[in-house]
Amino acid sequence: MTDYIAFRNDVEKKLKRNLYEEELEFLQWMYERYKEDQPQYKLTI
Repeated sequence: MTDYIAFRNDVEKKLKRNLYEEELEFLQWMYERYKEDQPQYKLTI
């Protein structure tokens, strides 16, 4: 979840403003889709 918070802070910093509730919901949805699309690596020893 800290990755999301850093992502959110980066977006707000670039926009130079806080995000509205609807924007936060969309950003979280987008971040979740991004994480789902990333390859899942399993470490086998």
